[in-house]
This record gives sequence, structure tokens and C-alpha cells, in this order.
Amino acid sequence: MGKRKVKLWTNQYVIIVLLSLVMFCAFYMITAGFPIFVSTISDNPAIAGTMTTTLMVASLVTRFFASVIIQKVNMKWLLVISLLYFLGTIALTFVNTSIGFLIFIRALQGIGFCMLTSLVFTISSNIVPKSRLGEGIVYFALSTSVGTTIGPLIAISYLANYSFRSMLMITFGLILFSFVCSFFTKNTVKKEKESPQETKNEPFYKYMFDKRVLLPCILVSLNYIAIAGTVNFMGAFGKEINLGGRISQFFIAQGIAMVIVRAFSGKIFDRFGHRILIIPAAISGAVGLTLLGFSRSMLMVLVSGALFGIAFAIIHPIIQAWALTLVPPEKKATANSMLLIFIDFGLAIGSVGLGFLAKYVGYGMTFSYSASVMIIILVLYLMGSKKTATAEPERKTQPKPKRMILAIGRDKP
Repeated sequence: MGKRKVKLWTNQYVIIVLLSLVMFCAFYMITAGFPIFVSTISDNPAIAGTMTTTLMVASLVTRFFASVIIQKVNMKWLLVISLLYFLGTIALTFVNTSIGFLIFIRALQGIGFCMLTSLVFTISSNIVPKSRLGEGIVYFALSTSVGTTIGPLIAISYLANYSFRSMLMITFGLILFSFVCSFFTKNTVKKEKESPQETKNEPFYKYMFDKRVLLPCILVSLNYIAIAGTVNFMGAFGKEINLGGRISQFFIAQGIAMVIVRAFSGKIFDRFGHRILIIPAAISGAVGLTLLGFSRSMLMVLVSGALFGIAFAIIHPIIQAWALTLVPPEKKATANSMLLIFIDFGLAIGSVGLGFLAKYVGYGMTFSYSASVMIIILVLYLMGSKKTATAEPERKTQPKPKRMILAIGRDKP
């Protein structure tokens, strides 16, 4: 009971949560804004989706080195430098607005996106007390997901009335705010050295890969394939069903559901584990996407947003918390980096793949087809989670033989 009273909302935790909230809001304003802006130049959904795919591919390549760099360099100053770099990439967007140059800018932003997300996820997981891991990870993920939800909402609504360049000025200001916050963070790399003897002589590739978190990574990747569709093509879907900018209210319903669910899902994870959460979340996500594909009114859009928000609220943070229980403390950066690599891969595949699909079947049917991804998540989880379950609570279940002996003793006359 004493462990549950360890303070979670420390100054450092509040700073990293606030920094991440604002930073992710800016990221996803740009992510949703680029396809809308490019669609005014080209009517090809695949080209619009390429803007996100370029960012994710560049991020994906960088992640193979990010976990090594993070474990060997002062995290605070790496965070400061990475935010300054990203500010520079936004400034470069004002130089030229040709498609080729914008693709180049997105590649540069992918490098910064990789370093920044790897850093904030690792810093947050180091700050959170072990006894409140699920709760701490979920609340942190709430900040990133609220930013991920608010960003596209603002971008879609804003670009319906104002210019892309003026929106970039807003994102520049948001990243600047995060840049200022970064000076108040502290380096947390010391916590990754609890067992230095285990990592001292490890080869380079072991900093980048750990097979124990492979299943959680695959599940998160599939989840973000579905998320890519809602982030990139919701604005175009609004035009397709004659709802226009009002379609952005999908993200309001998603955000409300997400905040409500995450208020208690972390505590449920800490007490009962991940299974009780992931199964209903995957089902809710499948139903939400299917309903979204057939939506023709705002009511259906809002209901589908709430249902998908439940899946959004649970799948990523709970799987991340689960993954962190499968590795020793010194491998947290590796686990976080792997998760983010698979997230990037899922977003890249989803952006371009669903873009090509939308070209042939329309945006509505694309959302309905992407519901099958949530079903695949459910099937793979049910098949594979039992195999990893023994490794997760291994240290906690050692006293069980004693309880069995006592029980047998009571049965004797």
C-alpha cells in the first residue's frame, strides 16, 4: 500500500507533460495541415499522404540510432537542441512552397520528430515511480494524445478560413513554448544505469532491439495504421459527405472519450493488468471506424469519434506500459525506441496505403476497411499475450509455491 503513495505529480513530471502536450499539438497541426495544403495544389490523395509518409520514413531511419544516442548523451541538452532544430525546419517552410521542397522539409522534420518523441517518452518513463507505472504512463500519454487530437482539430478548422502560412506561425509559437520549458527539465539518464554490468559490453544492435517487446510493438504499429487515416483524411472526408469543416468535431468527441477513459485506465492497469483493457478497446475501435465509414450525419460522426477515442485512449499507453514491464530498467530507452519505430512505420504505411485505397473506394469505405486492422490487433493480442504473460509478472509470482504449501497443509487432518 505504501508504494502506491509515492508522489507522481512532481515538478519534473508536470513540466514534461506540459511540454509534450504543446509539442504534440504543434506536430499534428502540421501533420494534418500539410495534406490539406497540398490538396489545393494536387487532387491526388496519395501525394497528400506522402507528406506524412516522408516524415515517418525519415523518423523511422533516425530511430535506429536515437536510442543509442539518448543513452549516451545528456538528455536535457539533447532535448533543447532538438527543439531548436525543429524550430528551424518550420522557419524553412516559409522559403518555398513547391511540393518537392515541402517533401524535403518533411524529411528534415522527421529527424527532429524522432529525437523529440524518443526523448520525451524516455524522460517521462524514467520519472514515473515503478509502483505507479501504468498511471504515470497513461497520464503522460494523455498529454500526447490530447495534443494529437487537438492539433488536427485546430488545423482543419483554421485552414477552412485562414492561410497555411499563418498556421505555421502558430505552430512556431507552440514549439517555442516547448523550447522554453525544456530548460527546466533535468537529465534522467542516471536511472538507466541501475544495472551497468548488464549493458557494459553489449553490442550496438542490442541498444536498438529487444525481442521481449516485439509483440507490443507490432500491436502499436497496427493501431497507428488506423490512426493515420483519421489524422490525414478526415478533412477530405468532410467534403465527401458535405459536412465540410464541421467534420473536425470528430476529434472533439474522440478527445472527450479519451480524457474520461484515461482518468481511470492507468489505475486499472496497475491493479488488474492489460488484458481487461486491450480487448474491449480493440472492439470499440473496430466498431467506431466501421460506423465512421458509413456516417452521413454529425451524430454518427460524433458517436464514431467517441468509440474510436476509447481505443485511442487505451491501446497505445497500456501497451507501452505493458512493454516496459517486460524489460529491465536499463532497457527502457530501447523499449521506448522500438515502440516509436513501429509507430512511425504504422503511420507511414497507413498514410500512403490508405491514401491509395481512398483513391479507388473513397474516404468513407477506407475508414470502414481500416476497422479490420483493429480486429487483427485483437486476434494477435489474444494469440500472443499469453506467451509474454509469464515473463511480465515473473518476479511477482515467486512467493506462490509458499501459498500452495500452506493450502495443502490446511487440507491435512
